[in-house]
Amino acid sequence: MAIINTFQKCLDSPYLIADKDAGLRIGELLAKAGDRLEGALNIQSTGQGDPADAVFLSYEAMFCCLRALVYAKGYREMGLRCLLLACESLYVKPGQFDAEHLRKFELAQRLKLSPADAVASASAFVKRTLELIAQ
Repeated sequence: MAIINTFQKCLDSPYLIADKDAGLRIGELLAKAGDRLEGALNIQSTGQGDPADAVFLSYEAMFCCLRALVYAKGYREMGLRCLLLACESLYVKPGQFDAEHLRKFELAQRLKLSPADAVASASAFVKRTLELIAQ
């Protein structure tokens, strides 16, 4: 299989498909994102629990939002790489979404953010996602 490194290659692959019903899943994804962010905030504010869990929950919140953004444009992903490329093409390149959000997402995925930075990044990611979905 060819290396998938562009939005068009994702569309030509089985890893990103047009789905007219994708938008129906957005509410569930946003609810899950809110739940995960709340959990991360609780760990951070109470100091109870493993700090790595705050990072992981922050990552999950961002992941749900990333999926919601791509679903809002009528696509469904079957792979993380295509999900990232779709978001970059559909939102970052047109100037609607800061690429820093995607960078922080990738760092959180690798548990390379401090809990405070992860929670702050997830909060900003969720906030921007809600703004874009509401438009």
